[in-house]
Amino acid sequence: MAALADASLPRAGVDDLLNLTTTRFGEITVPKDQLIEIPDGLFGFEPFKHYCLLESTPGSPLQWLQAVEEPALAFVVVNPYAFFPDYAFSIADVDVERLGLQRAEDVAALTIVSISERDVTTNLLGPIVINRARSQARQVVLTDVPYTTRHSLLPHAPSAE
Repeated sequence: MAALADASLPRAGVDDLLNLTTTRFGEITVPKDQLIEIPDGLFGFEPFKHYCLLESTPGSPLQWLQAVEEPALAFVVVNPYAFFPDYAFSIADVDVERLGLQRAEDVAALTIVSISERDVTTNLLGPIVINRARSQARQVVLTDVPYTTRHSLLPHAPSAE
């Protein structure tokens, strides 16, 4: 998965880096090979096609999916398996084809987190499926699954060891 560019990354050429101005993180530099393209956009945010994945704080399961085209657009996301180890789903053949998925090990999933005064939930019904080999993703709507758009993360928080 993509991560925030920092001093521990190998130095890339100027053409390999993208400088972004964001409202939450200020000026950041991200290696272009760590961008994620979402050709159809996320539901409700279709015009925005390029994102980078930023670490929230070291060791936190929460991450930020920052839009490249819009400085104010960033989603809190999680790897759903960190909270729900039994999370499982299949995606439609059309989604497999659009993502160019050929190997199971190239697949990763993120889910969008919602934070309210009473709960922290994640959308297990509409995961963002990523082809890591192509750095492309697609948000899908699952069918015939027991998931909803608001699964509480609080009782499932991974322990910090």
